[in-house]
Amino acid sequence: MTATMGRESVGTLGTLWSPAVTPIVVGVLGFTISMIGITVPGLWYDEAATVSSATRSWPQLWAEVGNVDAVHALHYAILHIIFDVVGYSPLSLRMPSAIAVGVAAALVVILGRQLGRPRLAVIAAIAFCLIPRVTWMGTEGRSYALTATLAVLATVALLRAIRVGTRTSWIVYGIVAMLSVTIFIYLALVIVAHGLTVAWMLSDRTAASRRVARNWVLSAGIAGAASIPFALEVVSQSGQLSWIPPLGGSTVRGVLRSQWFYSSEWFAVASWAFILLGIGALIRSRSRTVLAVVVPALLLPTIALLVISVVHQPIYQPRYLAMCTPFVALAIAAGIDAIRWRPAAVMAIALLAVLAVPQIVVQRQPEAKESSSWAQVADLIATERAADGPGSTTAIIYGELWGHAKATTRVIAYSYPEQFESTVDVTIRTPAADTAQLWETRAPIDESLDRLSGTDVAYLIASPSRDVRPATTAALASIGWRETEEWSFTNVRVVRYTRD
Repeated sequence: MTATMGRESVGTLGTLWSPAVTPIVVGVLGFTISMIGITVPGLWYDEAATVSSATRSWPQLWAEVGNVDAVHALHYAILHIIFDVVGYSPLSLRMPSAIAVGVAAALVVILGRQLGRPRLAVIAAIAFCLIPRVTWMGTEGRSYALTATLAVLATVALLRAIRVGTRTSWIVYGIVAMLSVTIFIYLALVIVAHGLTVAWMLSDRTAASRRVARNWVLSAGIAGAASIPFALEVVSQSGQLSWIPPLGGSTVRGVLRSQWFYSSEWFAVASWAFILLGIGALIRSRSRTVLAVVVPALLLPTIALLVISVVHQPIYQPRYLAMCTPFVALAIAAGIDAIRWRPAAVMAIALLAVLAVPQIVVQRQPEAKESSSWAQVADLIATERAADGPGSTTAIIYGELWGHAKATTRVIAYSYPEQFESTVDVTIRTPAADTAQLWETRAPIDESLDRLSGTDVAYLIASPSRDVRPATTAALASIGWRETEEWSFTNVRVVRYTRD
Protein backbone atom coordinates (compact mmCIF):
# COMPACT_ATOMS: atom_id res chain seq x y z
CA MET A 1 0.00 0.00 0.00
CA THR A 2 2.82 2.43 0.82
CA ALA A 3 4.33 2.06 -2.63
CA THR A 4 0.98 2.65 -4.23
CA MET A 5 0.46 5.78 -2.17
CA GLY A 6 3.89 7.01 -3.18
CA ARG A 7 3.16 6.55 -6.87
CA GLU A 8 -0.23 8.20 -6.70
CA SER A 9 0.91 11.13 -4.61
CA VAL A 10 2.28 12.73 -7.74
CA GLY A 11 -1.25 12.97 -9.13
CA THR A 12 -3.18 16.20 -9.07
CA LEU A 13 -5.34 15.32 -6.07
CA GLY A 14 -2.77 13.24 -4.24
CA THR A 15 -0.62 16.29 -3.55
CA LEU A 16 -3.38 18.28 -1.88
CA TRP A 17 -3.19 16.86 1.62
CA SER A 18 -1.12 14.50 3.67
CA PRO A 19 -2.67 11.13 4.58
CA ALA A 20 -3.18 12.23 8.20
CA VAL A 21 -5.01 15.41 7.25
CA THR A 22 -7.20 14.28 4.36
CA PRO A 23 -9.96 12.57 6.41
CA ILE A 24 -10.24 15.66 8.60
CA VAL A 25 -10.41 18.01 5.63
CA VAL A 26 -13.13 16.08 3.78
CA GLY A 27 -14.98 15.50 7.04
CA VAL A 28 -15.07 19.24 7.64
CA LEU A 29 -16.21 19.71 4.03
CA GLY A 30 -19.13 17.33 4.46
CA PHE A 31 -20.11 18.88 7.78
CA THR A 32 -19.86 22.42 6.41
CA ILE A 33 -22.03 21.71 3.37
CA SER A 34 -24.64 20.15 5.64
CA MET A 35 -24.60 23.09 8.04
CA ILE A 36 -25.27 25.67 5.31
CA GLY A 37 -28.86 26.81 5.90
CA ILE A 38 -29.57 23.75 8.03
CA THR A 39 -32.44 25.38 9.96
CA VAL A 40 -33.98 27.27 7.03
CA PRO A 41 -36.30 24.48 5.80
CA GLY A 42 -39.29 23.95 8.04
CA LEU A 43 -39.55 20.69 9.92
CA TRP A 44 -41.85 18.07 8.41
CA TYR A 45 -43.85 15.03 9.49
CA ASP A 46 -41.01 12.52 9.97
CA GLU A 47 -38.93 15.00 11.91
CA ALA A 48 -41.93 15.85 14.08
CA ALA A 49 -42.21 12.13 14.89
CA THR A 50 -38.59 12.24 16.03
CA VAL A 51 -39.25 15.28 18.22
CA SER A 52 -42.45 13.83 19.69
CA SER A 53 -40.58 10.65 20.63
CA ALA A 54 -37.19 11.96 21.75
CA THR A 55 -38.64 14.66 24.03
CA ARG A 56 -40.64 12.21 26.16
CA SER A 57 -39.50 10.75 29.44
CA TRP A 58 -37.57 7.50 29.24
CA PRO A 59 -40.52 5.36 30.47
CA GLN A 60 -42.83 7.08 27.96
CA LEU A 61 -40.37 6.48 25.13
CA TRP A 62 -40.00 2.82 26.10
CA ALA A 63 -43.78 2.41 26.11
CA GLU A 64 -44.04 4.02 22.68
CA VAL A 65 -41.43 1.89 20.92
CA GLY A 66 -43.15 -1.18 22.31
CA ASN A 67 -46.10 -0.28 20.10
CA VAL A 68 -44.72 1.73 17.20
CA ASP A 69 -41.40 2.92 15.69
CA ALA A 70 -39.21 0.28 17.34
CA VAL A 71 -37.12 0.52 14.16
CA HIS A 72 -36.07 4.02 15.28
CA ALA A 73 -35.77 3.28 19.01
CA LEU A 74 -31.99 3.60 19.32
CA HIS A 75 -31.92 6.78 17.24
CA TYR A 76 -34.64 8.28 19.43
CA ALA A 77 -32.62 7.32 22.50
CA ILE A 78 -29.48 9.01 21.14
CA LEU A 79 -31.39 12.22 20.43
CA HIS A 80 -33.06 12.00 23.85
CA ILE A 81 -29.60 12.14 25.42
CA ILE A 82 -28.57 15.04 23.19
CA PHE A 83 -31.73 16.98 24.08
CA ASP A 84 -31.12 16.28 27.77
CA VAL A 85 -27.68 17.88 27.43
CA VAL A 86 -28.26 20.84 25.08
CA GLY A 87 -32.04 21.11 24.89
CA TYR A 88 -34.30 20.66 21.89
CA SER A 89 -34.25 23.00 18.92
CA PRO A 90 -34.37 22.44 15.15
CA LEU A 91 -30.59 22.92 15.18
CA SER A 92 -29.93 20.32 17.89
CA LEU A 93 -32.28 17.97 16.03
CA ARG A 94 -30.47 18.24 12.71
CA MET A 95 -26.85 18.89 13.64
CA PRO A 96 -26.15 15.23 14.56
CA SER A 97 -26.90 14.35 10.95
CA ALA A 98 -24.45 16.99 9.72
CA ILE A 99 -21.81 15.52 12.03
CA ALA A 100 -22.62 12.02 10.76
CA VAL A 101 -22.11 13.16 7.16
CA GLY A 102 -18.71 14.59 8.09
CA VAL A 103 -17.70 11.36 9.84
CA ALA A 104 -18.91 9.27 6.89
CA ALA A 105 -16.86 11.38 4.46
CA ALA A 106 -13.75 10.84 6.58
CA LEU A 107 -14.44 7.10 6.70
CA VAL A 108 -14.76 6.97 2.92
CA VAL A 109 -11.15 8.19 2.73
CA ILE A 110 -10.06 5.50 5.17
CA LEU A 111 -11.96 2.83 3.24
CA GLY A 112 -10.39 3.92 -0.05
CA ARG A 113 -6.94 3.66 1.49
CA GLN A 114 -7.71 0.19 2.79
CA LEU A 115 -8.43 -0.73 -0.81
CA GLY A 116 -4.96 0.53 -1.76
CA ARG A 117 -6.35 3.48 -3.77
CA PRO A 118 -5.60 6.70 -1.84
CA ARG A 119 -6.26 9.05 -4.76
CA LEU A 120 -9.55 7.31 -5.49
CA ALA A 121 -10.32 7.65 -1.77
CA VAL A 122 -10.02 11.46 -1.93
CA ILE A 123 -12.15 11.66 -5.07
CA ALA A 124 -14.78 9.39 -3.48
CA ALA A 125 -14.94 11.47 -0.32
CA ILE A 126 -15.43 14.68 -2.29
CA ALA A 127 -18.08 13.01 -4.46
CA PHE A 128 -19.82 11.71 -1.34
CA CYS A 129 -20.08 15.24 0.07
CA LEU A 130 -21.72 16.40 -3.17
CA ILE A 131 -24.23 13.58 -3.76
CA PRO A 132 -27.70 15.19 -3.53
CA ARG A 133 -29.07 12.50 -1.18
CA VAL A 134 -26.13 13.22 1.12
CA THR A 135 -26.64 16.99 1.05
CA TRP A 136 -30.29 16.25 1.92
CA MET A 137 -29.72 13.77 4.73
CA GLY A 138 -27.17 16.06 6.37
CA THR A 139 -30.03 18.46 7.16
CA GLU A 140 -32.55 15.79 8.16
CA GLY A 141 -33.54 15.10 11.76
CA ARG A 142 -33.74 11.36 11.13
CA SER A 143 -31.23 8.51 11.09
CA TYR A 144 -30.39 8.45 7.37
CA ALA A 145 -26.99 10.13 7.68
CA LEU A 146 -26.11 7.84 10.56
CA THR A 147 -27.00 4.77 8.46
CA ALA A 148 -24.48 5.83 5.81
CA THR A 149 -21.86 6.36 8.52
CA LEU A 150 -22.44 2.91 9.97
CA ALA A 151 -22.48 1.26 6.54
CA VAL A 152 -19.00 2.55 5.72
CA LEU A 153 -17.76 2.01 9.30
CA ALA A 154 -18.84 -1.64 9.18
CA THR A 155 -17.03 -2.04 5.86
CA VAL A 156 -13.87 -0.47 7.28
CA ALA A 157 -14.12 -2.85 10.25
CA LEU A 158 -14.60 -5.80 7.88
CA LEU A 159 -11.52 -5.05 5.79
CA ARG A 160 -9.44 -4.53 8.90
CA ALA A 161 -10.59 -7.85 10.30
CA ILE A 162 -9.73 -9.58 7.02
CA ARG A 163 -6.28 -7.99 6.99
CA VAL A 164 -5.42 -8.36 10.70
CA GLY A 165 -7.30 -11.57 11.38
CA THR A 166 -7.29 -11.27 15.17
CA ARG A 167 -10.18 -12.29 17.36
CA THR A 168 -10.50 -8.71 18.61
CA SER A 169 -10.84 -7.33 15.09
CA TRP A 170 -13.67 -9.76 14.30
CA ILE A 171 -15.37 -8.96 17.60
CA VAL A 172 -15.23 -5.27 16.69
CA TYR A 173 -16.77 -6.04 13.31
CA GLY A 174 -19.56 -8.02 14.97
CA ILE A 175 -20.30 -5.20 17.42
CA VAL A 176 -20.46 -2.62 14.61
CA ALA A 177 -22.72 -4.94 12.60
CA MET A 178 -25.10 -5.39 15.51
CA LEU A 179 -25.14 -1.66 16.28
CA SER A 180 -25.85 -0.92 12.61
CA VAL A 181 -28.84 -3.25 12.44
CA THR A 182 -30.21 -1.82 15.69
CA ILE A 183 -30.00 1.73 14.36
CA PHE A 184 -31.69 0.80 11.08
CA ILE A 185 -32.75 -2.75 10.36
CA TYR A 186 -32.20 -2.42 6.61
CA LEU A 187 -28.47 -2.12 7.32
CA ALA A 188 -28.62 -5.90 7.69
CA LEU A 189 -28.58 -5.90 3.89
CA VAL A 190 -25.14 -4.23 3.93
CA ILE A 191 -23.92 -6.94 6.30
CA VAL A 192 -25.28 -9.59 3.93
CA ALA A 193 -23.50 -7.78 1.10
CA HIS A 194 -20.32 -8.20 3.13
CA GLY A 195 -20.78 -11.94 2.83
CA LEU A 196 -20.64 -11.57 -0.95
CA THR A 197 -17.60 -9.34 -0.54
CA VAL A 198 -15.80 -12.01 1.47
CA ALA A 199 -16.73 -14.73 -1.02
CA TRP A 200 -15.60 -12.59 -3.97
CA MET A 201 -12.33 -11.45 -2.43
CA LEU A 202 -11.37 -14.89 -1.16
CA SER A 203 -12.53 -17.15 -3.94
CA ASP A 204 -9.12 -18.85 -4.20
CA ARG A 205 -10.28 -21.46 -1.61
CA THR A 206 -7.00 -21.45 0.32
CA ALA A 207 -6.88 -22.34 3.99
CA ALA A 208 -6.50 -18.67 4.88
CA SER A 209 -9.55 -17.78 2.78
CA ARG A 210 -11.64 -20.46 4.41
CA ARG A 211 -10.58 -19.19 7.84
CA VAL A 212 -11.66 -15.64 6.95
CA ALA A 213 -14.98 -16.92 5.62
CA ARG A 214 -15.58 -18.86 8.84
CA ASN A 215 -14.74 -15.81 10.93
CA TRP A 216 -17.19 -13.66 8.95
CA VAL A 217 -19.95 -16.23 9.28
CA LEU A 218 -19.31 -16.48 13.02
CA SER A 219 -19.17 -12.70 13.61
CA ALA A 220 -22.13 -11.88 11.39
CA GLY A 221 -24.07 -14.85 12.74
CA ILE A 222 -23.59 -13.82 16.38
CA ALA A 223 -24.53 -10.22 15.52
CA GLY A 224 -27.59 -11.48 13.70
CA ALA A 225 -28.61 -13.76 16.56
CA ALA A 226 -28.22 -10.95 19.05
CA SER A 227 -30.42 -8.75 16.85
CA ILE A 228 -33.27 -11.29 16.57
CA PRO A 229 -35.40 -9.90 19.45
CA PHE A 230 -35.14 -6.41 17.98
CA ALA A 231 -35.89 -7.69 14.47
CA LEU A 232 -38.97 -9.60 15.67
CA GLU A 233 -40.28 -6.47 17.38
CA VAL A 234 -39.74 -4.43 14.22
CA VAL A 235 -41.45 -7.06 12.07
CA SER A 236 -44.41 -7.13 14.44
CA GLN A 237 -44.88 -3.42 13.74
CA SER A 238 -44.54 -3.73 9.96
CA GLY A 239 -48.14 -2.61 9.54
CA GLN A 240 -46.92 0.96 9.99
CA LEU A 241 -45.33 0.65 6.53
CA SER A 242 -48.77 0.44 4.93
CA TRP A 243 -48.28 3.94 3.55
CA ILE A 244 -45.57 2.70 1.15
CA PRO A 245 -47.15 2.16 -2.29
CA PRO A 246 -46.59 -0.96 -4.40
CA LEU A 247 -43.91 -0.86 -7.06
CA GLY A 248 -45.05 0.99 -10.14
CA GLY A 249 -44.08 3.38 -12.86
CA SER A 250 -42.24 5.66 -10.44
CA THR A 251 -40.01 2.85 -9.16
CA VAL A 252 -37.54 3.13 -12.02
CA ARG A 253 -37.19 6.85 -11.35
CA GLY A 254 -36.73 6.06 -7.67
CA VAL A 255 -33.91 3.61 -8.35
CA LEU A 256 -32.09 5.63 -10.99
CA ARG A 257 -32.56 9.08 -9.49
CA SER A 258 -34.36 9.62 -6.22
CA GLN A 259 -32.69 7.13 -3.88
CA TRP A 260 -29.20 8.60 -4.33
CA PHE A 261 -29.56 11.76 -6.38
CA TYR A 262 -32.75 13.23 -4.89
CA SER A 263 -34.40 15.30 -7.64
CA SER A 264 -31.31 16.16 -9.70
CA GLU A 265 -31.65 14.42 -13.06
CA TRP A 266 -28.41 15.90 -14.40
CA PHE A 267 -26.42 14.82 -11.35
CA ALA A 268 -27.93 11.35 -11.78
CA VAL A 269 -26.99 11.19 -15.47
CA ALA A 270 -23.41 12.29 -14.79
CA SER A 271 -23.07 9.94 -11.81
CA TRP A 272 -24.38 6.88 -13.63
CA ALA A 273 -22.00 7.61 -16.50
CA PHE A 274 -19.08 7.72 -14.05
CA ILE A 275 -20.34 4.60 -12.23
CA LEU A 276 -20.53 2.57 -15.44
CA LEU A 277 -17.15 3.88 -16.56
CA GLY A 278 -15.67 3.07 -13.16
CA ILE A 279 -17.02 -0.47 -12.94
CA GLY A 280 -15.83 -1.14 -16.48
CA ALA A 281 -12.37 0.18 -15.63
CA LEU A 282 -12.20 -1.90 -12.47
CA ILE A 283 -13.16 -5.03 -14.40
CA ARG A 284 -10.52 -4.36 -17.05
CA SER A 285 -7.85 -3.74 -14.43
CA ARG A 286 -8.99 -6.77 -12.43
CA SER A 287 -9.30 -4.73 -9.26
CA ARG A 288 -11.08 -7.55 -7.51
CA THR A 289 -10.92 -6.07 -4.02
CA VAL A 290 -12.51 -2.76 -5.01
CA LEU A 291 -15.19 -4.51 -7.05
CA ALA A 292 -15.88 -6.94 -4.22
CA VAL A 293 -16.48 -4.09 -1.78
CA VAL A 294 -18.40 -1.70 -4.01
CA VAL A 295 -20.65 -3.82 -6.19
CA PRO A 296 -22.46 -5.93 -3.54
CA ALA A 297 -23.11 -2.95 -1.25
CA LEU A 298 -24.20 -0.88 -4.23
CA LEU A 299 -26.67 -3.38 -5.69
CA LEU A 300 -27.82 -5.94 -3.13
CA PRO A 301 -29.81 -3.63 -0.78
CA THR A 302 -31.80 -2.14 -3.66
CA ILE A 303 -32.47 -5.52 -5.27
CA ALA A 304 -33.50 -7.03 -1.93
CA LEU A 305 -35.99 -4.25 -1.13
CA LEU A 306 -37.48 -4.49 -4.62
CA VAL A 307 -37.84 -8.28 -4.41
CA ILE A 308 -39.41 -8.17 -0.94
CA SER A 309 -41.80 -5.48 -2.17
CA VAL A 310 -42.95 -7.83 -4.93
CA VAL A 311 -43.20 -11.12 -3.05
CA HIS A 312 -44.21 -9.96 0.45
CA GLN A 313 -45.24 -6.35 1.06
CA PRO A 314 -44.15 -2.96 -0.27
CA ILE A 315 -41.12 -1.77 1.68
CA TYR A 316 -39.14 0.00 -1.03
CA GLN A 317 -38.76 3.71 -0.28
CA PRO A 318 -35.96 5.57 -2.11
CA ARG A 319 -34.62 7.41 0.93
CA TYR A 320 -34.06 4.12 2.77
CA LEU A 321 -31.16 3.50 0.35
CA ALA A 322 -29.28 6.55 1.64
CA MET A 323 -27.14 4.02 3.51
CA CYS A 324 -25.53 3.02 0.20
CA THR A 325 -24.23 6.49 -0.70
CA PRO A 326 -20.61 5.82 0.42
CA PHE A 327 -20.42 2.99 -2.12
CA VAL A 328 -22.08 5.13 -4.77
CA ALA A 329 -19.32 7.67 -4.15
CA LEU A 330 -16.62 5.00 -4.52
CA ALA A 331 -18.13 3.85 -7.82
CA ILE A 332 -18.33 7.43 -9.10
CA ALA A 333 -14.73 7.98 -8.03
CA ALA A 334 -13.60 4.86 -9.87
CA GLY A 335 -15.01 6.36 -13.06
CA ILE A 336 -13.32 9.72 -12.52
CA ASP A 337 -10.07 8.01 -11.54
CA ALA A 338 -10.19 6.06 -14.81
CA ILE A 339 -9.84 9.30 -16.78
CA ARG A 340 -6.19 9.27 -17.80
CA TRP A 341 -5.82 12.99 -18.47
CA ARG A 342 -5.68 14.44 -14.97
CA PRO A 343 -7.03 17.92 -15.83
CA ALA A 344 -10.10 16.17 -17.22
CA ALA A 345 -10.49 14.27 -13.94
CA VAL A 346 -10.36 17.54 -12.04
CA MET A 347 -12.95 18.97 -14.41
CA ALA A 348 -15.17 15.94 -13.76
CA ILE A 349 -15.10 16.67 -10.04
CA ALA A 350 -15.81 20.32 -10.78
CA LEU A 351 -18.77 19.22 -12.90
CA LEU A 352 -20.24 17.31 -9.95
CA ALA A 353 -19.77 20.38 -7.76
CA VAL A 354 -21.54 22.60 -10.30
CA LEU A 355 -24.41 20.11 -10.61
CA ALA A 356 -24.66 19.83 -6.81
CA VAL A 357 -25.09 23.54 -6.17
CA PRO A 358 -28.67 23.85 -7.52
CA GLN A 359 -29.72 20.89 -5.37
CA ILE A 360 -28.16 22.39 -2.27
CA VAL A 361 -29.99 25.65 -2.95
CA VAL A 362 -33.31 23.86 -3.50
CA GLN A 363 -32.86 21.77 -0.36
CA ARG A 364 -32.31 24.91 1.74
CA GLN A 365 -35.53 26.65 0.77
CA PRO A 366 -38.07 27.34 3.58
CA GLU A 367 -40.51 24.72 2.24
CA ALA A 368 -37.93 22.27 0.91
CA LYS A 369 -39.07 19.37 3.08
CA GLU A 370 -42.32 17.98 1.69
CA SER A 371 -43.61 21.53 1.09
CA SER A 372 -43.79 22.06 4.84
CA SER A 373 -44.80 25.59 5.84
CA TRP A 374 -44.73 24.83 9.56
CA ALA A 375 -41.97 27.31 10.37
CA GLN A 376 -43.98 30.14 8.81
CA VAL A 377 -47.09 29.09 10.72
CA ALA A 378 -45.17 29.02 14.00
CA ASP A 379 -43.69 32.44 13.28
CA LEU A 380 -47.18 33.81 12.56
CA ILE A 381 -48.49 32.53 15.89
CA ALA A 382 -45.52 34.09 17.69
CA THR A 383 -46.03 37.43 15.93
CA GLU A 384 -49.76 37.52 16.60
CA ARG A 385 -49.30 36.56 20.25
CA ALA A 386 -46.79 39.38 20.67
CA ALA A 387 -49.32 41.80 19.13
CA ASP A 388 -52.05 40.49 21.42
CA GLY A 389 -50.02 41.64 24.41
CA PRO A 390 -48.47 39.90 27.42
CA GLY A 391 -51.73 39.77 29.33
CA SER A 392 -53.59 37.88 26.61
CA THR A 393 -54.32 34.16 26.97
CA THR A 394 -54.16 32.25 23.69
CA ALA A 395 -56.08 29.11 22.79
CA ILE A 396 -55.13 26.84 19.89
CA ILE A 397 -57.53 24.52 18.07
CA TYR A 398 -55.55 21.93 16.15
CA GLY A 399 -57.21 20.46 13.07
CA GLU A 400 -56.24 17.51 10.92
CA LEU A 401 -52.86 17.47 9.18
CA TRP A 402 -52.54 17.48 5.42
CA GLY A 403 -51.78 13.97 4.14
CA HIS A 404 -51.76 12.24 7.53
CA ALA A 405 -55.01 10.87 8.88
CA LYS A 406 -53.73 10.08 12.40
CA ALA A 407 -51.85 13.30 13.11
CA THR A 408 -53.07 16.82 13.73
CA THR A 409 -51.47 20.19 13.23
CA ARG A 410 -50.24 19.86 16.82
CA VAL A 411 -47.09 18.55 15.10
CA ILE A 412 -46.23 22.19 14.41
CA ALA A 413 -46.21 22.91 18.14
CA TYR A 414 -44.06 19.82 18.80
CA SER A 415 -41.61 21.10 16.21
CA TYR A 416 -41.61 24.74 17.36
CA PRO A 417 -42.59 24.60 21.05
CA GLU A 418 -41.28 28.04 21.96
CA GLN A 419 -43.85 29.80 19.76
CA PHE A 420 -46.69 27.84 21.39
CA GLU A 421 -45.52 27.99 24.99
CA SER A 422 -48.31 28.54 27.56
CA THR A 423 -51.11 28.27 25.00
CA VAL A 424 -54.31 26.34 25.76
CA ASP A 425 -54.82 23.19 23.66
CA VAL A 426 -58.60 23.26 23.35
CA THR A 427 -59.42 19.75 22.11
CA ILE A 428 -56.65 17.66 23.72
CA ARG A 429 -57.87 14.43 25.29
CA THR A 430 -54.70 12.41 25.92
CA PRO A 431 -51.26 14.00 25.36
CA ALA A 432 -49.03 12.16 22.89
CA ALA A 433 -46.47 11.24 25.55
CA ASP A 434 -49.18 9.42 27.53
CA THR A 435 -50.64 7.42 24.63
CA ALA A 436 -47.73 5.00 24.04
CA GLN A 437 -48.22 6.02 20.40
CA LEU A 438 -46.78 8.75 18.21
CA TRP A 439 -49.62 11.24 18.53
CA GLU A 440 -52.19 12.54 20.97
CA THR A 441 -55.92 11.77 20.99
CA ARG A 442 -58.54 14.50 20.69
CA ALA A 443 -62.13 15.30 21.54
CA PRO A 444 -64.58 17.03 19.17
CA ILE A 445 -64.68 20.81 19.38
CA ASP A 446 -68.31 20.73 20.57
CA GLU A 447 -67.20 18.80 23.67
CA SER A 448 -64.29 21.12 24.43
CA LEU A 449 -65.78 24.62 24.35
CA ASP A 450 -65.51 25.02 28.13
CA ARG A 451 -61.71 25.17 27.76
CA LEU A 452 -62.09 28.53 26.05
CA SER A 453 -63.19 30.01 29.34
CA GLY A 454 -60.61 32.56 30.48
CA THR A 455 -58.94 32.81 27.08
CA ASP A 456 -58.89 35.99 25.00
CA VAL A 457 -58.06 34.84 21.48
CA ALA A 458 -58.17 31.51 19.65
CA TYR A 459 -56.40 30.26 16.55
CA LEU A 460 -57.55 27.35 14.44
CA ILE A 461 -54.68 25.63 12.60
CA ALA A 462 -56.05 23.16 10.08
CA SER A 463 -55.61 21.43 6.75
CA PRO A 464 -57.46 22.87 3.75
CA SER A 465 -58.19 19.36 2.46
CA ARG A 466 -60.36 18.21 5.38
CA ASP A 467 -61.82 21.62 6.08
CA VAL A 468 -63.02 21.96 9.67
CA ARG A 469 -63.25 25.75 9.48
CA PRO A 470 -67.04 25.98 8.97
CA ALA A 471 -67.79 23.56 11.82
CA THR A 472 -65.28 25.25 14.13
CA THR A 473 -66.60 28.72 13.32
CA ALA A 474 -70.17 27.59 14.01
CA ALA A 475 -69.21 25.95 17.30
CA LEU A 476 -67.38 29.04 18.51
CA ALA A 477 -70.17 31.33 17.35
CA SER A 478 -72.55 29.43 19.63
CA ILE A 479 -70.65 30.75 22.66
CA GLY A 480 -70.04 34.27 21.37
CA TRP A 481 -66.83 34.03 19.37
CA ARG A 482 -66.35 35.32 15.82
CA GLU A 483 -63.77 34.95 13.08
CA THR A 484 -61.63 38.07 12.66
CA GLU A 485 -58.82 37.10 10.29
CA GLU A 486 -57.52 34.22 8.18
CA TRP A 487 -54.13 33.30 6.72
CA SER A 488 -53.26 30.78 4.04
CA PHE A 489 -50.02 28.80 3.91
CA THR A 490 -48.96 25.76 1.91
CA ASN A 491 -51.28 22.96 3.09
CA VAL A 492 -52.19 24.89 6.26
CA ARG A 493 -54.88 27.45 7.07
CA VAL A 494 -54.90 29.62 10.19
CA VAL A 495 -58.05 31.37 11.45
CA ARG A 496 -58.16 33.88 14.30
CA TYR A 497 -61.20 34.15 16.58
CA THR A 498 -62.05 36.68 19.30
CA ARG A 499 -64.99 37.18 21.58
CA ASP A 500 -67.82 39.41 20.39
